[in-house]
Amino acid sequence: GDGKLGLMIAEVLGREHSSRLGPNADAPYPVLFGKHQHKLDFVRDSAGVDCRNVSEAKDEKAFNGVASEHAGKYDVVVDATGSPAGLSLAAGLCRPMGTLVLKSTCAAGEQFNAAPFVIDELKVVGSRCGPIDKALELLALDMEVEEGAGDINKSIQPLRVSKYLTKTFPLSEATEAIKCAAERTTMKVQIICSEE
Repeated sequence: GDGKLGLMIAEVLGREHSSRLGPNADAPYPVLFGKHQHKLDFVRDSAGVDCRNVSEAKDEKAFNGVASEHAGKYDVVVDATGSPAGLSLAAGLCRPMGTLVLKSTCAAGEQFNAAPFVIDELKVVGSRCGPIDKALELLALDMEVEEGAGDINKSIQPLRVSKYLTKTFPLSEATEAIKCAAERTTMKVQIICSEE
């Protein structure tokens, strides 16, 4: 998914791919499927991921709803869609005996079909937060670049999370910030508490 969580996951997986295999590795890049071109553009050039529209992965005529060129083709699939339909698609993308990582929660309801998970013997892994120390290291790279630090790990690009900020508000405009955050096109809103 190309929501905030999905974009950050794609950024981290792309950087992990590059740091382990090198930027010119023959191994395929991680793939991010999303619905919104403007969101995919956030990570297209900086994250080391292959961004594709989710419609490319879908085929309503296929028995599992997944296009044949993507069905069962991925060793590991991370679902960050937050929807039952996204979870079904993720299961269909995962190869038999592959791993499906659940990063978001969704109430599947009574219509949930567990058959694909059992038939394809998928390993389902719940993942909530991950190693916070590694996340902080990656975020610190961005601050080191901004501050001009000389000893930066050049093999990993900083996350540059500021690109996800739609708008920044002072605390005195908190009401406006909340209204902005409620807009569908808003990614993130930042409220600055100290007005120095």
